[in-house]
Amino acid sequence: MKVITLNNAGLDWQTRELAARVLADHPEPFNCVLSVKKGGSYVAASFLKSFPAQNMLSYGEIDLHRPSTHYKKGMLVSLLPHVPLWILNTMRFIEACMLKLNQQIFEPKAPHVTLPDDILESVNDVEVPEILVIDDAVDSGKTVRGIVDAILAANPRARVKVLAITVTTTSPMIMADYYIYYDSVLVRFPWSKDYKEQL
Repeated sequence: MKVITLNNAGLDWQTRELAARVLADHPEPFNCVLSVKKGGSYVAASFLKSFPAQNMLSYGEIDLHRPSTHYKKGMLVSLLPHVPLWILNTMRFIEACMLKLNQQIFEPKAPHVTLPDDILESVNDVEVPEILVIDDAVDSGKTVRGIVDAILAANPRARVKVLAITVTTTSPMIMADYYIYYDSVLVRFPWSKDYKEQL
């Protein structure tokens, strides 16, 4: 298991690579590109710098709050800038191990997701909509699974692809179609609470 710290230039380099892969695999336009707030929104903004505008007919965001983010709020956040990097990495390792253990003990359940009206319109506007869902990381996969389930509930004929920078576990509820890192590679993004610019 390792932690990689990405700055904005590194993120742009990786999303350029992902954009090239998506275009090679899916040259026709997506009816809708959806990002998961907030991390997925930052990845999408970087991704769309390299992705041709004509290959995306609409864009939307899904706002979901994940339970795993609760501990990152409050007093702990104010302390993070003063914590040595090796301790921050250890905290990430512990969180990842707890997630894997939790997946082994409890059957994961996807959250119920209600799609906003404008996204529903994109999903139902054509007979077989092509949708790209973007997130920063797929851990348990519950968040993305919930979004994909909501899309398919609205239009069972929808074809959904998933893009993320990293897939941190070997068996998430849903696998990303496009990713850079896989299995036990944890990424510290510029928007992460424990981000420290590497000199």
